[in-house]
Amino acid sequence: ATAQPTLAPRHSIASPTLTPVSPLLHSSTEQGMNGGYTLSSCMNAMALKAPRRFSLTAAFLSCTALVYVLVLGTQFKMMSILGNHHENRNNSPRGGGSHHDLTRVKNNRASGGKPGVVRDHNKISIARRVQQALERNDGGAHHQEQSNYHPKPDNKAQAQAHVSALNPTEQSLYKTMSASIAQKWNLTTPNAIELLEQQFSKRNDYDPQRDFFHFHHLYKSGGTSISTLMDKTVGLPKTVGVGDHYEGILPGSYQSGNFDHEEALADINKRMAGGTKREDLPYKASYAHTGLRPAYGPKRTKTGAFLLEHLPPNKRLRVITMLRDPTDFRASNHAMIMCGLNYEVGRWNNERVRKGLSAVCSPKDGLNVSVMVDRKIEDLLEKCRKADKMEAKGEKVTLPQGLRRQCKEEEGGVDTRVHCRSAGHLLASPEYDRHYRSMFKGLMGRFHRGQEFTNTTAYGRMGYGFERAEESKGYSVEKVEEYTLQDLGGLDTTISSASDGVSGPPEPDFLWFGITERMKESTTLFYYSFKAAPLPRTPIHRVQECRPNSWWTSEDREIVREREPADYAVWRAANAIMDVRMEKMKMEIQALLDKGETKESLYYVDWDQLEDIGVKLKNQQLIMS
Repeated sequence: ATAQPTLAPRHSIASPTLTPVSPLLHSSTEQGMNGGYTLSSCMNAMALKAPRRFSLTAAFLSCTALVYVLVLGTQFKMMSILGNHHENRNNSPRGGGSHHDLTRVKNNRASGGKPGVVRDHNKISIARRVQQALERNDGGAHHQEQSNYHPKPDNKAQAQAHVSALNPTEQSLYKTMSASIAQKWNLTTPNAIELLEQQFSKRNDYDPQRDFFHFHHLYKSGGTSISTLMDKTVGLPKTVGVGDHYEGILPGSYQSGNFDHEEALADINKRMAGGTKREDLPYKASYAHTGLRPAYGPKRTKTGAFLLEHLPPNKRLRVITMLRDPTDFRASNHAMIMCGLNYEVGRWNNERVRKGLSAVCSPKDGLNVSVMVDRKIEDLLEKCRKADKMEAKGEKVTLPQGLRRQCKEEEGGVDTRVHCRSAGHLLASPEYDRHYRSMFKGLMGRFHRGQEFTNTTAYGRMGYGFERAEESKGYSVEKVEEYTLQDLGGLDTTISSASDGVSGPPEPDFLWFGITERMKESTTLFYYSFKAAPLPRTPIHRVQECRPNSWWTSEDREIVREREPADYAVWRAANAIMDVRMEKMKMEIQALLDKGETKESLYYVDWDQLEDIGVKLKNQQLIMS
């Protein structure tokens, strides 16, 4: 499903809709100007009148000048609004650069200036622009020095180098597309457009020979599917026999469990005892519910410390993750982790089907979650009664003290699971404040630069009991958006867990992330980013026939949106980043096709899933259907 923007109340920028300039840009909120006239409509008209050899790129050249005239005035207006939206605009580190070595780190930090508006619009094809960018990048993407000292370049210098390497038309194209995406996702941080522009210019510098990445799997985010996908791509080859495992995945990784450090160390020691040098260890990645950040400092996680100590010293430690719509994230955690309702819903519907009735998934269709909770409590009381009878006979019984205590409370008239009876009950209970506030703090380790990093996900917990982001010093929706664009977007590789955010070693940077609601786009970007051959189908695990969000009403969802502006700011910014990455990927693929590559030679492009999301390949041209 295509994720839809969620508005941020009281933080909106009133600005006109921009028509994307890219012929491949797809936006659910795209509107035409001048009575619906868009670049795509212009190109369609040109294609009808032109000879067969007239290509999409040629049509684009013919229409760009006209659309720029329409867009430029709007663009100036939007830049004016953005520039005045926040009087005390904070400078932010600019993107680019490589990442930290595990043995020695050079820390540099800088801030950038305000985005400018490019006035020169020289005609040049998108394919050629991207081709030039690829030619510039190919020189160093996979040939980095294999030395222990890998200096970190100055972020500001890198950003300026990116800007100077782009011609004016290229800059204007990226600026216009970034403005459209920022508006689509209602981003209100003043430098949103600038940071999205940097995302267009950001180079994918993944090096399978040098990089090791850890997948931090947040509960109920689609992470089990990603772990399986990792096994069958970066994890290959698979050893067959006693103790089957994937060579590229560090043992101790569990798809739905905590990272087992002892198991990992045992395999490392076994290999080294057999003659393998530390620098020749085959591991490329790991995965678990266990968090990685912060990897440095007094609050460093056990997993971060372990990997820094035991991985080869020339490896770069990096991180990937998944996130989800904040309300759906809570609904799924509530149903599965807190209340165990998924099993009860399945049992309820199986009984209905046996009676000749249809399965139901929504209260309006007859689903009664409260009755299921009563049933679950009755099952618990029966366990306690059986245990009491067995103990009376002198038999040994193992029953957790927590369950015994719950039975006593229920027998005393206390409803111990009132927060499970509906979404409304959860939202009105102290359990929500205790467990479900600011749940995305475990994603990056913090929401903005004014917060200290947390390590409460170090042992697999979801970080229950987080400090509310909205109550943290220096909080604003704009700062959360900005920080997400910089950190989750991989633009600022100097982010440190030190108290000043500067003096300590930089934390592992985000190499990739996915969004549950956009799984097809997420996995397509995964294959493309890691140059991995797509699987015949995306692994599907634990997808419920009755989705837990089906018994959350629109009123329930609105309450979460109002309570959790920080989580929704992260989610909107993440979707904007993904929009940029999808557009960038499509333009790069087209450039490669124009250079002579074929569908077969681009083995890491998931053509089937691209077609599923509306992008088809016809006569060596990508076409939006």
